[in-house]
Amino acid sequence: MSARSSRADVLAAVPTLVDEAGELDREANRALLTGLVDRLDGVFVAGTTGEFPALHRAERRDLLEIALDVFGPDRVVAHIGTAATRDAVTLARDAVAAGARRLAAITPYYLPVDAGTVTRHFAAITEACGDAVVYGYLFPDRTGVPADADQFARTAAESGLAGAKLSGAAAGLLAEFVAALPAGALLWSGDDAALASVVRVGGRGVVSAAAAAFPEPFTALADAVARGDAEAERTAQAEVDEVTAALGTVQGTKHALAGLGLGTGVMRMPAPLVGAEERERIDRLVARAQAPVA
Repeated sequence: MSARSSRADVLAAVPTLVDEAGELDREANRALLTGLVDRLDGVFVAGTTGEFPALHRAERRDLLEIALDVFGPDRVVAHIGTAATRDAVTLARDAVAAGARRLAAITPYYLPVDAGTVTRHFAAITEACGDAVVYGYLFPDRTGVPADADQFARTAAESGLAGAKLSGAAAGLLAEFVAALPAGALLWSGDDAALASVVRVGGRGVVSAAAAAFPEPFTALADAVARGDAEAERTAQAEVDEVTAALGTVQGTKHALAGLGLGTGVMRMPAPLVGAEERERIDRLVARAQAPVA
């Protein structure tokens, strides 16, 4: 990897907030982003946590425009991935026209694909993006597309990708991706609890769903790792572990945000209900976050 700042990125994978009828709540999404702008390094918009398969084109454009207005283009990664190359290219053009400078795209999914198909998919997207930077998004658990560091390095070179977000099983291969990719490639992990190890193997940072509700433990951990403060790192890591274990799912994050006064907790996509034990754990974290400072 090339020279980089000593502190890891903490990007929030922001959920898409909807009203009780499941319609996009633009005011709630703006409030969420406004509340995060001074508390972390940036946001990853309309990704898995954002329930992207259930968003239509205008909704994705609206969410991105809100994020760009609040965070600015340097702190927003716009996920424009879809199952179809044609649709991803359309969304990429929309994003660039809106002012996005950093985009991410998940691999094709549902139908089986080979390495050549994935490379052509990403190449079409990067061609549509002009000077904007594009990152791959690898989530083999959801897409069925294997994560292979050497193959991705070839795909990135041929298609013009600048790095990747690695989630699920791919997150455990981050060190292999760091070794395979050239200097300057940026790699984020979707395993938000693994921030310290991500930094130590040369990753850029984490994209965290839990940080959308409780960013401070993650930024405290990033700060402690950057300072080399072992005691502060242990304390922050324990808090990160508690938050990630409690939230666990998109619906858990939405439940936490609803408790914090943001959104309804309603999912756009079908998903299991938040269980009673999970609700109790999350509600304790919400109460702690809302407690007045002594």
